[in-house]
Amino acid sequence: MKNAVHARYSEAPAGGFVDRILTAQRRKLFESFLEFKKGNANDTTLNVGMMPATLFEKPDYLSTWSDQKERSRILSYQIEPPMTGPVQRGAPLVKEEGLLLPFSDGAFDWVVCNEVIEHVGNNARQFALVKELYRIARKGVFVSTSNRRHPIEFNTGMPFIHLLPTPVWRGILGKTGHHGWASESVLNLVDGPALYRFAEMLPGSPKHDVGHKRVFGAKAHFFLMIHKPQVK
Repeated sequence: MKNAVHARYSEAPAGGFVDRILTAQRRKLFESFLEFKKGNANDTTLNVGMMPATLFEKPDYLSTWSDQKERSRILSYQIEPPMTGPVQRGAPLVKEEGLLLPFSDGAFDWVVCNEVIEHVGNNARQFALVKELYRIARKGVFVSTSNRRHPIEFNTGMPFIHLLPTPVWRGILGKTGHHGWASESVLNLVDGPALYRFAEMLPGSPKHDVGHKRVFGAKAHFFLMIHKPQVK
């Protein structure tokens, strides 16, 4: 893992059809986060993203679109992307006890994690990530991800094949030049019910909800909103 304070940020490329859709969706998700937090202007935010790599050139839109004052209260932290090849000894990011981030309990008012949860492995590891984000937050957590049931799979840009049985879909990826995405450790798509389950499993059963943004009339991206009970 790598800590990146005030990390470099950029807009998503706007050349391709899927890129343009994603830019529009990310703007909607950004606005949904602002609506969710409605916090004090001095609230701090931890922005957890994926370190740029061949398969993970995702923009830090939270920093890009925040105003100067808000940006000064955001710390961007990047985790290493999953390995796309054979796992080497000592390489896994998520240990049996969960994914650990180097921050104390309640270190930030808000914790945001956009387009990462689908890249950390199986469901157990995905929940481990949500649990760790919740530990670090003082007021709330915002997690976004693409919908595994949308006709377009936004990581590969390929339509429909991800709706096939998982072994078939992964087999096709391996034969169509998208083999880097074929492993569960690299891409494990999530739907709305899974996000609800992750939140329901958190200690104390915090208040939570899942919102969505549509593309072509279908739910394309989900965002999990968790409010953390305030200690008086």
